[in-house]
Amino acid sequence: MHADQVRAIVDRFEADVKNRARFQLYRIDGRPATLEDAYAIQSEILARALRSGSDSVAGYKVGLTTAKMQTFCGVAEPIGGRILKSNVRASGAKIRKSEFHRLGIESELALRVGKAVPSDANAEDLIACVDAIAAAFEVIDDRDADYDHLEASSIAAENSWNRGIVLGEAASPSAFGDLRGLPGRLLVNGEPVATGSSDDVMNGPLWVLAWVARFAEQAGTPLQPAQWIMTGSIIPTKFAVAGDAYSFELGTLPPVTVTIG
Repeated sequence: MHADQVRAIVDRFEADVKNRARFQLYRIDGRPATLEDAYAIQSEILARALRSGSDSVAGYKVGLTTAKMQTFCGVAEPIGGRILKSNVRASGAKIRKSEFHRLGIESELALRVGKAVPSDANAEDLIACVDAIAAAFEVIDDRDADYDHLEASSIAAENSWNRGIVLGEAASPSAFGDLRGLPGRLLVNGEPVATGSSDDVMNGPLWVLAWVARFAEQAGTPLQPAQWIMTGSIIPTKFAVAGDAYSFELGTLPPVTVTIG
């Protein structure tokens, strides 16, 4: 795909977001977009966001981390996206629903990179690369997508729908082993509504870290210390309702909270 095609596609994307147009599948010269196409589009979206020099990449998110969703979207691996520093919020944040087309909240385990992640690392090596973990929410905007008709490439093109994260208080990973088996519970207005486990992301959070390290390396932007990795939702997406308060508990980690305005 030519650079001028990419720019034209991103021009249309920006116009669609401004006009609150519904999410549409991406087509390139009449054919479905490939993942290569998608990441070229994503990179142009990112480049424009960083053009002023006042923002930076604070980390990465991973989507489609379950075999069921990968089969549904016709891919054999997850998809990645970047998290902008300007979209990182602390627990207790208030998010305005009106600033999104359709605001979704996903309950996840976040890992903070402490040092370079070896491409051939085993679990012990990987956990040594993590210097903090936290319960977290990913903030997404699916632009009212039709879930009966989805393609991984089209989601990936729009930065895998990431619009930021909300981080709970960070903790040392030293007491959490390989980070598997952490029970999660989502509460809405103080009432439990769903449960899950850190095992629910494919092959566990450390596998996700290894995948993201390869993704970032292939993109020419290797992981850096202090970047956060969102390892995938362990509870189905909840579409936000104005006035609701969300709280996510994960193992013995401090809970993360967010209120929708």
